[in-house]
Amino acid sequence: MAGHRIGIIGTGGIARVHANGYKAVLGDLGQVVAGCDPDRARLDDFCDRNDLSLRFSTTDELIRSGEIDTIALLTPPAVRHEVIGPAAERGIHMLIEKPFGECLGDAISFVDAAEDGGVQLAVNQELRFMPAAQRAFDIASSGGIGDVRLVAHDHFQNRTSVGGWRASEKRLEISIFSIHLLDKIRWVAGKPPVAVTCPTRAWNSEVGGETFSALTVQFEDGVMGTMVSNWHSPRVPECRLRVDGVEGSIVATKRALVDGDATLRVERADGAAETYTYRLGDALAYTMGRSMRALLEAVDAGVEAPHSGLDNLQTMAIVDAAYLSAARDGGRVEIAEVWENPAAAR
Repeated sequence: MAGHRIGIIGTGGIARVHANGYKAVLGDLGQVVAGCDPDRARLDDFCDRNDLSLRFSTTDELIRSGEIDTIALLTPPAVRHEVIGPAAERGIHMLIEKPFGECLGDAISFVDAAEDGGVQLAVNQELRFMPAAQRAFDIASSGGIGDVRLVAHDHFQNRTSVGGWRASEKRLEISIFSIHLLDKIRWVAGKPPVAVTCPTRAWNSEVGGETFSALTVQFEDGVMGTMVSNWHSPRVPECRLRVDGVEGSIVATKRALVDGDATLRVERADGAAETYTYRLGDALAYTMGRSMRALLEAVDAGVEAPHSGLDNLQTMAIVDAAYLSAARDGGRVEIAEVWENPAAAR
């Protein structure tokens, strides 16, 4: 069989989306050949659906099997230490679900392990690969609206029910969900973050973490980023990305962050305007496939993946600064503070 041999660790519902996306996007570049999960029934169900004979109950068995060269690590962040170091030592490349780690300190240790092992490690910030997001980035980064001054990314949904492992997470809305928004803000802004302010609210007593956040990021050269994410919007769900430059604006809208249907409008200072409409079926699976493809192409080319662990450290720094700010009732936190003490926001 041509291409990379991929093992999926954590075979719950999201693994099915990953597997479907890989089938749709990777072609001869790679193929899922193994599953790993301590829950035998869940493992067998996933492997039966994907016609996989290689089934492992422990990560150690999978890593030592010699059957794979790439891992899709889809577990909750608390159990990733047992995988990343040993896999890197065996020369296995990794695509890791977000959040990258429980805190910036974890993420730094994972990047160090990958570097020591000479492997590629990427973070599954798959929503960068949505067509509207890619178009907004291409326009902004090429100077299409002049120097960027503001990137605002907001999301409103009715998500009062939170189940599974997420319900007990103390770092919830920002770390599990809005990390997508923050990653895109930083990506489009194109500058290192300097400081964060972020009040949060925990409006759902049945879960352990926050369910509302309002964040401002100050980047170098005066660029600003803002984000509001509310899980308690009873009606009119909306996801909006706005980019303002000195010579124009970009606005992309859709009903939900993972929705493949989007409208993007660009208006320039000279009066020129363009509207793009996107219709993407199975959008989440498609972007998962694009995310893995970007990693494997980077491996084959010997270059750093665009969504590498090293790149994602700045996103993790914003997340940690946001939690420190929330603990201080929305007070300003310098990014330098979390770099000096990368375990402070655990």
